Amino acid sequence: MLIEGAVTLRRVFNYLSMAIVMILILSGCQNGSQEETKQHSETKHAETKQIKLSEQDRDTLKQELLKIADEYGQDQHKAVSNRYFSRNEQMEGDGYAISDDGEIQITDHDKPGRKHFNIHNVVGLTMYQSKHNQGGYDERAQDLTNIQGYSSVAKMDQPITKYLFADNGKVYEYQFKPNSEPSLSTGFATKDYNGKDPNLKPNEKFTVSKDKILNKKWKMLLSEYK
Repeated sequence: MLIEGAVTLRRVFNYLSMAIVMILILSGCQNGSQEETKQHSETKHAETKQIKLSEQDRDTLKQELLKIADEYGQDQHKAVSNRYFSRNEQMEGDGYAISDDGEIQITDHDKPGRKHFNIHNVVGLTMYQSKHNQGGYDERAQDLTNIQGYSSVAKMDQPITKYLFADNGKVYEYQFKPNSEPSLSTGFATKDYNGKDPNLKPNEKFTVSKDKILNKKWKMLLSEYK
């Protein structure tokens, strides 16, 4: 009987030891997962850290980026225009776009205002194949209206791409398919005072551009304002 009791106690002790080991392992995995999540969150926050820019800063960045885009367009045989967005009289709120990182404020009319958005666009550009076979900055596009779109300057049977250069250091893009005939307001919508969309949300979602040249140039320009 004593031997059987000792065996039983030994088995119970072994089971308890195994249970304690399993608890420690699971606890370690959970802590590791929480630490990884925390590090990922901190990294993501660092990547999307905003830079505060004055209106003068924005104007300077716009001019510098247009010079870069002009050279880029000539090298890529694409026309470049800063006519990427237009609002009509019915669009009183802040213009915005949708991206993988959230909503991007395009214009600030204090409806609902800058604080409502985590990302703010600094410069916007449109690139396309020119009807006039030119590359670089396209002066013909300066007087485009939202109604006519890009039909007078771009080959509509070729893709048209809009770029957003945001204050988080990222470049976002959306490429419109051939013959989709986008207007200047296509890809955007407006908010109201409460941050709600009184109309339909944009059908297009901007993604982070994979263009290494534009990303590198934009990061270099913004680095001067940190």
